[in-house]
Amino acid sequence: MFKPSPKKKTSIDIIPMIDVIFFLLVFFMLFTSFRTNPYGMEMQLPRAVTATEETEEHLVINITEDGDFYLQDQQLSLPRIQELVSEEVAEDETLTVIINADRASRYEFIVQVMDVLRQTGVYNIFLAAEREQPEDL
Repeated sequence: MFKPSPKKKTSIDIIPMIDVIFFLLVFFMLFTSFRTNPYGMEMQLPRAVTATEETEEHLVINITEDGDFYLQDQQLSLPRIQELVSEEVAEDETLTVIINADRASRYEFIVQVMDVLRQTGVYNIFLAAEREQPEDL
C-alpha cells in the first residue's frame, strides 16, 4: 500500500530578519551621531537669566573653545573677518553682530573680536547666552 510520507516541519528562517534589524540599528546609531546645530558646530553658551531671544537676522560670529573664529558657517581668521564685516558695514551702517562664544573659550578671544568689530565701525554688538530659569527662593 501507500507509505505515508513523513511530514516536513515548517520553519521560519530568522537570519534575514536579524540582518534587517542589525542594519536598522546601525543606521539609527549613525544617523544620531551626525546631529549638529544650525551653525554646524556644538557650542556651549553661557547661561543668563536676563537673556532674550533675537528674531531678526544678524551677522553671527562664533568663537570655539580652541579660539577658532567662524563668520556664519566659514572658519576665518580675524583679518579676513574684519574685511568681510567692513564690506557689510559699507552696505548697512546699523549692522548688528552677535558673538556666540563657547562657555570654555578664553575672554581674550571675545575681546579680540569686539576690537575688530569696533575698528570696522560696528557698535551694535550682542553676546549670545542661553536663557536660564531663575531659581525660586
